[in-house]
Amino acid sequence: MLVNPSTLLAIESTGAICGAAVLQQGMLLGSIRLRHGLNLSGNLLHATDWLLQRHQLTLQQVDAFAVDVGPGSFTGLKIGVMLAKTWAHALDKPLVAVSAFEACAVLAPKELPLLIALPARRDALYLQWLPLEASTPAMVRQAHLPDWLARTRPSDASRPLVIGTAQACEWLKPLLPDAYYQLVECPDPVGVAQAGWQRLLAGETVHPFRLTPLYIQPPSITLPKVTTK
Repeated sequence: MLVNPSTLLAIESTGAICGAAVLQQGMLLGSIRLRHGLNLSGNLLHATDWLLQRHQLTLQQVDAFAVDVGPGSFTGLKIGVMLAKTWAHALDKPLVAVSAFEACAVLAPKELPLLIALPARRDALYLQWLPLEASTPAMVRQAHLPDWLARTRPSDASRPLVIGTAQACEWLKPLLPDAYYQLVECPDPVGVAQAGWQRLLAGETVHPFRLTPLYIQPPSITLPKVTTK
């Protein structure tokens, strides 16, 4: 790991909005977010290239990379993780893995207990309480939310801040009527960058070959049956 890292490039690809952010000496230099549609890899590459050019940087001048490893879109995770792994390996630069929960939590007020609620599928959410180290991320169906909250809600979370999508907040408001709510559609690349910078300074890097996405549920893929004759 670099002794005095200067520039960190972070990428976000877990949701409908992808993007990138650049920090220098821990301060935000710039960021970009865009809806990628059906061309995530192409739009993410173009967005990152535009961001670096705008600030007169090249990939070779980046000291470290950070990437949101999920949970999130199966395809989005594969693309983002592979891109970050490729850059870090090819340029021999440190690589940092940040969860989608961390990326949301790092931008939130520190004085409130937090519940991060991100979309999993039509009938379920990805959930995790802060502090992250004291809780376990979960994929919870809507019908099971009351039981999950009863089992996992911290004793000091009388009025938590819920950070989540509009659907997540709609589901949780009847169960957490005293909570504060902050809407997000997906994690912000600035959050990925800031959480990544903290991990980088702490020496919490990962070898590109060992970086894997955070899959809380198996991908919804049915493999074809193999028949033998």
